[in-house]
Amino acid sequence: MLEPRSSFVDASDVRLHYLAWDSGASQPAGQASRSAAHLVDDDNIPVVMLHGVAATADTWRLVAEYLWPHSSVLAFDLRGHGLSEQPECGYDLMTIAEDVISGMAALGLGQVALVGHGWGARVALVLAARHPALVSHLILVDCPHVEPRHWPGMTRERFIRQQAPAEIYTSRGRYLEALRGEMASFWSPEIEAILLTYVCELPNGRIEERWRPELQSQIRASLWEDRALSYYGKLTCPVLLVPAAAQPQPGADLPERLEQPDDFAAAKGQMVVQVARMIQSCSVLWMPNTVHDIQLQHPRTLADAIAHFVQP
Repeated sequence: MLEPRSSFVDASDVRLHYLAWDSGASQPAGQASRSAAHLVDDDNIPVVMLHGVAATADTWRLVAEYLWPHSSVLAFDLRGHGLSEQPECGYDLMTIAEDVISGMAALGLGQVALVGHGWGARVALVLAARHPALVSHLILVDCPHVEPRHWPGMTRERFIRQQAPAEIYTSRGRYLEALRGEMASFWSPEIEAILLTYVCELPNGRIEERWRPELQSQIRASLWEDRALSYYGKLTCPVLLVPAAAQPQPGADLPERLEQPDDFAAAKGQMVVQVARMIQSCSVLWMPNTVHDIQLQHPRTLADAIAHFVQP
C-alpha cells in the first residue's frame, strides 16, 4: 500500500495535520515518480477529503490507494481530530470550513474536488456553498441531509444533550473486538490499522478516543442552527451524492417517526431524492445494504465513482 506523506499546516488559528498522496508520498516498487508540482499544476484536479466525527484523515487510506493514480489526494485531520490541534472552541461548521480553506491556501491549492463523509460532508457542503470558485466538484458521502430541527419531537436541548458518552476500552483488543462486530463482513488488517488512528493508548493500557467527546456539544449545537437545506440551491458545481441507502420506491413518504434505524434509513433515501431536486447538476450513487463507513466497506467502488465523476 502506498504510504502517504504526513505533515502539518498552519490554518488561521489552528495547526492541522494532513496526509497527502502526491509527489512526496513513498513510491511502491516500479511506480514512476511524480513531479513536485503535480499536486497543484496537474491537468487532473486535486481531491481534498474530509472525514466524519471522531475519525481521522486515515479513514481515506483505502480510497486514496485506488484514487491516487487518477488524481493527487489530500486528507485533513479536522480541528480537534487526529493529530491536529484541539482548541476549546471553534467546532461550528463555518469555522471548520474556514480551517480547510486556510489550510488549502497555505498549501498553494486553488480549485479542488471536495469529498466529505458524514459530518465532514456537512462541512464540505458549507464550504462549497460559501466558496463556489474553489470547488470544481462536490462529493457528499452518506451526508446527514435531514436537519435535526425537522426530526419529529426533537428540541434543541434534547438534540445537544444526546451526545455519545466518552468511550474508554480496557485494552486495544477490546476496542478492536467491539468494532470488528460491526464490520465483520469486510474486516481486514488495513481497516484495523485505520481504526487504531482514531484512538490513543493510555499509560495503563486503556484505549480512549483521540477526539474529546466533551466537544460534541459544540458540533451538535452548530448542526442544530445550520440551515443545510438552504445551501443545495446555491451549489454551482456538479454534485455526487453517495448515500448508504436504497433508492426509495416512487410515491414513498417520509417516516412519521425517527426512532429506529430502519426509520432513519428510509428518511435518508427520501431526503436524498428531495435534495437532488434542489441541485443544479446532481448525480446519485445509491449504496444499499452498506454501513455508514462506505469508504471502509467499498473503497474501490467509491474511488472509481469519484475518479469517473471528476474526470475532465
